[in-house]
Amino acid sequence: MLETTSLLLGIGSFGKPTTASPTGTFKITEKAPNPGGVFGTRWMRFYKDYGIHGTNNPASIGKSVSNGCIRMHNQDVNYVYSLVPIGTEVNIVSSQTTDRYYVVQAGDTLFSISQKLGVSYDALLRENSITDPNMIYVGQKLLIPR
Repeated sequence: MLETTSLLLGIGSFGKPTTASPTGTFKITEKAPNPGGVFGTRWMRFYKDYGIHGTNNPASIGKSVSNGCIRMHNQDVNYVYSLVPIGTEVNIVSSQTTDRYYVVQAGDTLFSISQKLGVSYDALLRENSITDPNMIYVGQKLLIPR
């Protein structure tokens, strides 16, 4: 049986500069199904009042707009929620170390990613040595061209 002991998330939306997400290693201390409203379909507390949760505003995903929580698409947080028990280690890293990367999400295409990030489609292909633009996958980490 596979045991989940740690969680590393590379998708979602993090705190805005004035309410930055806490960084460090934490543990899931509480889980709540269907909290509703801005929390979407699932909530997992990892530090004080900070949590990993869904959203009622999917357009906010990928932007630094939360009050410090980690916001995910509801389908993604439902999946993660089903895998991680209370006590699972969560590692939150500074966006300064990850701001040059984008993690492919369900429904993404290279064209939609280039539009979302405001970068050239061709530069995105070149920067990531992609020869077949139809062969990207959910969870793939793409280097964002400067």
